[in-house]
Amino acid sequence: MYRIGICDDDKILCSLLEEQLQKLSADMLVKFEIEVWYSGESLECDLKKGTELDILFLDIELLQKNGIEIGAFIRDEMGDTDTHIVYISSKQGYAMELFKMQPLEFLVKPISVARLKEVLERSMKRKKYAESCFEYQKGSQIFRILVKEIVYFMSMDKKILMIKKDGQEEFYGKLKNVMGQLPADFLMIHQSYVIHQEYVSEYSYESIKMMNGDVLSVSKPYRKVVRARIKQYLKEKMYSVL
Repeated sequence: MYRIGICDDDKILCSLLEEQLQKLSADMLVKFEIEVWYSGESLECDLKKGTELDILFLDIELLQKNGIEIGAFIRDEMGDTDTHIVYISSKQGYAMELFKMQPLEFLVKPISVARLKEVLERSMKRKKYAESCFEYQKGSQIFRILVKEIVYFMSMDKKILMIKKDGQEEFYGKLKNVMGQLPADFLMIHQSYVIHQEYVSEYSYESIKMMNGDVLSVSKPYRKVVRARIKQYLKEKMYSVL
């Protein structure tokens, strides 16, 4: 079951989008549960009541609360970074305004079935990745943590400090062995640091600021590759107009 939301004040577009999604559900052999809202206020109300979505197709130009405000509500007030937001609009040029909402994609109306399928496949791939785990050992015990909870790793002599969204853990190990377990979204920027690119908030040639406020140095041998990798990652992560 994949939970899909549509929020647009254009009822005809909502109906067409829902019809396209139903067809893709059959083609992709995935059951979609689709809910539709015609205003940002009604969507916000249901989200407050506990409605959960895997992906939300959200119009930017809503009549009262617009899509940017609803995106801010989801990310900031609800603290929800798991719902994939796909902004839809008849216009382009919203890149900088949408950056903070971490959208999965930006689609210009009319939306083709091919583009819709591409976005859904990417969303499902990322959801699967978000459920992957990292294993580490402390004493005789083995622990597992979702990779989406890890902000970065730092090596200290023979120990590894794992900085998480909600704290930190320490265990014995080598950073190169840690890297061998991690998916492609992790990047070594220094002999002492491996970062999760998902949580980069700012970057320069010499340093990277993570979303928790920590500023990490990028060592000279890594600078060119790190800069290129992060720029490409952010471009792919956000949407094609960046």
